[in-house]
Amino acid sequence: MQLDEESGTLSPLPEVLSHGLVAVSFFAFLSFFCSTSLLFYLTWRMISWKRKSGSGVQMNQFLFLVYNLLFADIQQSIAFLLNASALSKHAIVVESPTCFAQGWFVSTGDLSSSVFICAIAIHTFMSVVKEYRLPEGLFYGWIGSLWAFIYLMAILGPAMHGRDFYVRASAWCWINDAYLKERLWLHYFWIFICIVSTLLIYAVIFITLRARAHTSKLGTSIHRATPMMVMYPLIYVVCTMPLAAGRVYALAGHTVTLRYFCVAGAMIACNGWLDVLLYAGTRASIVFSEEPPSEETGLETFAFLGKGHGMGTVTTIEAGGSTGRRLGLRGRSRESDSVEQLYGLDQIEIKGEVSVKVDVKESHGLVAEHGASRSWDATTGQSRLQEV
Repeated sequence: MQLDEESGTLSPLPEVLSHGLVAVSFFAFLSFFCSTSLLFYLTWRMISWKRKSGSGVQMNQFLFLVYNLLFADIQQSIAFLLNASALSKHAIVVESPTCFAQGWFVSTGDLSSSVFICAIAIHTFMSVVKEYRLPEGLFYGWIGSLWAFIYLMAILGPAMHGRDFYVRASAWCWINDAYLKERLWLHYFWIFICIVSTLLIYAVIFITLRARAHTSKLGTSIHRATPMMVMYPLIYVVCTMPLAAGRVYALAGHTVTLRYFCVAGAMIACNGWLDVLLYAGTRASIVFSEEPPSEETGLETFAFLGKGHGMGTVTTIEAGGSTGRRLGLRGRSRESDSVEQLYGLDQIEIKGEVSVKVDVKESHGLVAEHGASRSWDATTGQSRLQEV
């Protein structure tokens, strides 16, 4: 196989790659560790949920999309983690199994990560804006078709051009410079489609939620969720766009330095650990649920690091006697909401002995419990309050 100077084996590594690939490999390892850890955790959770609830339990669709995104991020992190081999050999060796594997994982990892981030954006739009959930069979068919498309794009190149398809492409192994059209139509065209689609979808979600915040009773939930709608596409674009733009710039015949590729490679290698931090942090009620999460994936599931859930005042009233009842009232953290909930108490007739228990949950996680026992004096028509 005859290769030009830009595509052949590079030995020894120039100083810029000797230092730059260290950062790329480090962030790739961090992404691989975080993505793999969360993937194993979710796998264990899914198995335990199935054993506990039986085969009838339904998978939360958002959680399953995150599960697939983690698998995509693992492939992407493996691609850039293989730069450690070049560092150990102090050379990028073309026609080696490592070079071909790196080219393959770059193709599948970059594309699958972009595809599933876009799929999560579409699912979020349908859940939050349209309040629609795909039927289970159609949903799994959609996921299967996405993976089929990803691997088809990766297989076509080697099938058409053989072993010389993946060679050195500047700083690491990827598609041969001689196959520029394949680079565009089998890879970057679809990544740019995903980038633009993701940005537009989250923009529509953001604008729609801002408009609803003034008229909807879910104002607090909307204000909590809208900043996250900016974070999702922002992190994805910041990590992915530099390398994609650099490759396209090179396709146009311009020279891109090795230093630029090292910086862009380090940024895209951060995709995995940032995805773990972002999705696990903002949708913790789904990702870290101890019980099988419900099918609900709307606004109430958005909360950074779990904050925003379980806040407010919980009041439980127990009425004794034959006519006793147990009433539960739950208010939000805003005082006005709690007052509105309490307005109806003067319409409740309670006979006998009444015990009141109030659990106050504050945003910093401290819990105070107050108990009181109120007895009714039928002769005076007054009540007496006793501390418990």
